[in-house]
Amino acid sequence: MGYWVYLARCGDGTIYTGATTDLKRRAQEHNRKSSGGHGAKYTASHLPISLVQAWEVNSWGDALRLEYAIKRCERTEKLRLIQDPWEICRIAERRKLTFCIRAATEEIRHINS
Repeated sequence: MGYWVYLARCGDGTIYTGATTDLKRRAQEHNRKSSGGHGAKYTASHLPISLVQAWEVNSWGDALRLEYAIKRCERTEKLRLIQDPWEICRIAERRKLTFCIRAATEEIRHINS
């Protein structure tokens, strides 16, 4: 099982950060207007979303720590992460997070198509 941290661009241009074990399922949950409590409250009023970047890490704890670190970033940093997924290393280092990260560019292309 993979543990993922992702960035999604909302319909109004805002950027949402989340963590999941299944990128495709989570994107579908976010985009359902009535997700039965499974989508995020924020994205429900900012539809549609599209995944723009994701990283796979080794554990759920790592995913939550990385998600929190990204949520603390300013929008300009998040935009840099979208353009260059390896910027995540700088953010992880700044927050003293040490774990293995894999960027998921190909997976996102597949999910959004």
